[in-house]
Amino acid sequence: MNSVTPPNESTPYESGVELTEEQRVYIDAASKYHSKHLESSDDGGKFVANCNLGICAGLLGDYAAAATHHQDALRIAIRMQSFAGQSVAVGNLGLLSIKQSDYATAKACLQQHLQLTQSLRDINGECNAWTLLGEVALATSEFDDAIHCLEQGRNVAEANGMIGHMKRISCAIGMALANSKMDANFASIAEMAATKSD
Repeated sequence: MNSVTPPNESTPYESGVELTEEQRVYIDAASKYHSKHLESSDDGGKFVANCNLGICAGLLGDYAAAATHHQDALRIAIRMQSFAGQSVAVGNLGLLSIKQSDYATAKACLQQHLQLTQSLRDINGECNAWTLLGEVALATSEFDDAIHCLEQGRNVAEANGMIGHMKRISCAIGMALANSKMDANFASIAEMAATKSD
């Protein structure tokens, strides 16, 4: 299953695509197997099972169960002193918060995810974290912050030859720049209209 990846059209977890009934049946079946895995595993297995159960629950719209599983995964990763595991779990909590439009929680989780990816020298994870933070800032109309985060993500992508990421982030930067100037443009148009009517 997916974990801590930026939104795309192929993953309903992040893209908002509605699940078909067949997909729901498969996810429900997967949940049953992940639950059995959870019951009979060591800490490493419990971490993986909780991540997968959290993703399944999120896909099925049971956000409370999804949060519980991702939090359990985070606790296990902390107990195991696995920074990589903590990065995945807190990133998944961030994605779940985005799905629920809880942008304050999403931002806090993704900032922690970013710090962990940087300490792990996880270039792809860092690029994704910056991008997701930029998207959260866009969603809350914090355009300067969005531009900063997206530019940081683009810099990471450019420095590491991640052309696809660079192109996608550059488009997002363009949107953020346009949005940041929108209010000023509308005010200018309103002022010109008022002047012409006088």
